[in-house]
Amino acid sequence: MAHILTQEEAFSALRISSMDECPNLGLLMSAVDDGIKTETGKDWTAGTTIDPTAKLAASLLLICLKEGTDLPKSYGYKIVQLEAKALEAAQSV
Repeated sequence: MAHILTQEEAFSALRISSMDECPNLGLLMSAVDDGIKTETGKDWTAGTTIDPTAKLAASLLLICLKEGTDLPKSYGYKIVQLEAKALEAAQSV
């Protein structure tokens, strides 16, 4: 299954080097994908190239899910940007 972030990108965001350091990484990555899809109305894993804004939002959400911390304001800004991109893409079809 494709994710917004590659495993290497997730490792980098979480500052880990192996699955041993986060055994539930696959579940977290799926939760991130589902959360961003729900918030924006678009499946960001569907294209051949994943939007860099989606990757940044996914990194922020992944870190917060793993660490149990609140989402930063910048996450909300990225979601608004992604919503606008999703709407623009839907209107151009």
